[in-house]
Amino acid sequence: MRFAVRRLRYKGRPLPKHEWINRPAATGDLRVEQIFDDELRRYLRMARVVNVGRVKDPDELPPLYEPLLVAMSPAAFSLAGFERVDGADFAQSWLVSEPSGLGE
Repeated sequence: MRFAVRRLRYKGRPLPKHEWINRPAATGDLRVEQIFDDELRRYLRMARVVNVGRVKDPDELPPLYEPLLVAMSPAAFSLAGFERVDGADFAQSWLVSEPSGLGE
């Protein structure tokens, strides 16, 4: 299912609303699956935003690991977890809406 996803943090720190609301959202299929993580040596849930029209490097964003649903309304929902960037894990939150929602 296609969604627009905005990252609400940068390297674990919350972004001010004016920053994340003015950035273009990543749009694509939202997929959640379970994978084995070699670094942590255990299974994790992973959320991805996938561009189905692009075969090479289809992910629009770094994956969100261990996503939890933290808020939901008729217009949007929020997922919180962590992302791995350059070998480091950082807290991350996604605001997920319809592609035409929130200024898209």
